[in-house]
Formats: sequence, C-alpha cells, structure tokens
Amino acid sequence: EDLGAGMGVVNAAVYGGGILAKGPAHTSSYAYDQASPEVLDRARAMERACQAYGVPLRAAALNVSVRDARIASTVVGTATPAHVDELVGLVTTAIPAALWDELAALMPPEEVWIG
Repeated sequence: EDLGAGMGVVNAAVYGGGILAKGPAHTSSYAYDQASPEVLDRARAMERACQAYGVPLRAAALNVSVRDARIASTVVGTATPAHVDELVGLVTTAIPAALWDELAALMPPEEVWIG
C-alpha cells in the first residue's frame, strides 16, 4: 500500500495499551478502554498460538510493527535500562513464518480493532 511520497508512519501503540504486552489474562484493556469480547477472544487465541511456538506474545506484537515496511519508526515506552535490554531481546526473537500465518488469520476485522 502506497502511503504517499515522503510520508512516514510512527507506531507508538505496539501493545494495544497493554493487552499484547501483559496478555489478556492480566488486562482486558485495549486502546486504553475495555476490550470488546471479540478482541479479547482474538488476543487469547494469539497468545495461545505464540505459546505453541515458544514465542512471547509481546515479542510477536513488537515485531509486527518492526517488520512492516509501511512503519518508519516504532516507539515503545520503558522505565528502566533493564527494559531496554528486554526490548532488544524481544525484537530479535526468531518468529517462525508459520506463526505469522496463524497470527494474521487471528486478526480481528478492522472495524473491531481500529477505533
């Protein structure tokens, strides 16, 4: 998809307000509001798929943004230097192509997750 000459997109919501960082068992917040039942179901299914491949959900969420050519920069907040080290580990996590296929199939329809 062509975003236009010279246009850059910055993703500063990699974890959907926490649900993709902490997991749906720990927070039901999506985009800083209560997640819909469909988003919660999809997040749970994504978490199960990641677990089956031994990949942390937060690693997959971060890498969705980093690997998307339409996104020029990915911003992730952090509070300590240890978190920076953790982020480096997450962004360098090997993610099998089969998991990407499963995650793509689990994405909720845009009208559900894009507000």
